[in-house]
Order: sequence, then C-alpha cells, then structure tokens
Amino acid sequence: MLKRLQKAFFSIKSAIIMMLLFAASIGIATFIENDYGTQTAWALIYTAKWFEILMVLLGLNLLYNIFRFRLFRR
Repeated sequence: MLKRLQKAFFSIKSAIIMMLLFAASIGIATFIENDYGTQTAWALIYTAKWFEILMVLLGLNLLYNIFRFRLFRR
C-alpha cells in the first residue's frame, strides 16, 4: 500500500499536475495583482498555506525524479 502511494506521488504525472496547479495559481495571482495590488496577491496566494505546501510537494517530487532518472552530472 505504501509503495503504491509512493509510486503515485512521485510519478511524472503527479509532477505535471502540480506544475499545472502552480502555473495556474501564479497566473491567477498576476491578475489579482493587476486588479487589486501586490499586497492582495501576496495575502491571497503567495503566503497561503496551500501554496507553500504545493511548492514543497513539487520540490520534493522534482528532487526525487532528478535522482530517479539520474538527471545530474558530477
């Protein structure tokens, strides 16, 4: 069960979904910033817990996949 969950979380498909969510949220934040100002965009999007969790999960996923597919050079 844990292996299946780990495999699903660290998959390329989940990374793509998280990247799309990230792109959509910063796009929405840009529109909010244009209409209501920078402080409102920061309050609603950039400092929200869900956005911080999304960034951490995306970072962990990408880091795992870098080592999984050996995408680094020494």
